[in-house]
Amino acid sequence: MRVLITPFPWVPHYYPIVPFAWACAMAGHEVRVAAMPSLTDVVLRTGLPAVPVGPDPAEAFRRAGVNFTPPKGTRHAEPRREAWPEDWPAHPERLSERQRDYFRKIGLFASLMADAQLDDLVAFGRDWRADVVVHDGTQFAGPVAAEALGLPNVRYLLGYPGQLRVDTSYGTDLVPEFPPLFERFCVAPRPEPTAWLDPSPPSVQYPWAPDARVLNMRYVPYNGPGELPTWLNEPPARPRVCMTWGHTTAEWEGPALVGFIRRTIEAILALDVELVLVLSETLRDLLGEQPPGVRTAVGVPMNAVLPSCAAVVHHAGPGTTMAAAALGVPQLMITNHPHNAAMAARVAAAGAGRHLLIEEVPEGTEETRAEVSGLLEKPSFREGAERLRAEIAAQPSPLDVVTRVEELVR
Repeated sequence: MRVLITPFPWVPHYYPIVPFAWACAMAGHEVRVAAMPSLTDVVLRTGLPAVPVGPDPAEAFRRAGVNFTPPKGTRHAEPRREAWPEDWPAHPERLSERQRDYFRKIGLFASLMADAQLDDLVAFGRDWRADVVVHDGTQFAGPVAAEALGLPNVRYLLGYPGQLRVDTSYGTDLVPEFPPLFERFCVAPRPEPTAWLDPSPPSVQYPWAPDARVLNMRYVPYNGPGELPTWLNEPPARPRVCMTWGHTTAEWEGPALVGFIRRTIEAILALDVELVLVLSETLRDLLGEQPPGVRTAVGVPMNAVLPSCAAVVHHAGPGTTMAAAALGVPQLMITNHPHNAAMAARVAAAGAGRHLLIEEVPEGTEETRAEVSGLLEKPSFREGAERLRAEIAAQPSPLDVVTRVEELVR
């Protein structure tokens, strides 16, 4: 079987599929990862063969004559304007017009990126004689290439729970720019994949539609390569608390969040804990020098740090949230994006942590300190995190799921 994986060219959209790609290769199948050149080095560092398709993202927008800024979440300094329905991933039809605009902009963003990749992606898939296309939701080029080539397509979720169709549709309508991508190849739109690949544990998932073909898969934490500091081999003298704010969020909104992150650090340091900051280079430079006793780890994989931690404080990006869930670590999730908030709400409902909206966190440090203290002191959070870990461990392994994908191409 020849497996053509094509992710949206952002690291958080690629890493979740790496364990499945390895499983395909270990089962004797051929794997190629086709993505924009900006992701090539990342793919190569995961040990998989990379196929550059299209230009870099900035060049794609330049060719389209568009000056585009991706949609951002609510910054801490802004008041909360409109509450999102907590179950909106399962019911996008409940979104307001303002909220649908958020996804319309994502749809335009993804469509322009797909348009710039499609000729190369379809040509490679045809020349290589691919058997199946595997893609994430924001990689609009994936389903178009599969339809143009007459292949099954598997859409993998990043760890966000439930039916996240809102990247290609909102309510009952397709994103306007999505169908014309199919028209280029004289094929009908394919809004639903042949199968979904969902790593969310059962208690976090939303109910699937009866006709959806869902391949449940164990979430295997993969947060990239990195050099591990020697202190990770030493048992912490005090409870270790990890804090991180992700890669994409730091790149988009780092300056706007610096004050909030510094106050959160101050809140955690008021407790008798060891604080470990896992940061991108961008956020490390923005935050500056840290107080004595704070460990700062740049480029260290979260799945290497979390096993020694008693709690983690973060923005509820899927990589951190699912890694913590798979490793049984209680979580304090402070969100300012609707995708992340929906995920954090489900994890909190499962008893594995707490969820706060960033605009609801006071300027002071007392509430954050109390929340972290609760994660450390209340056994219910550790018990909930362990239940979630056990659920994930009971799911089919990536290697088991490879056999299910083989059935799609027979």
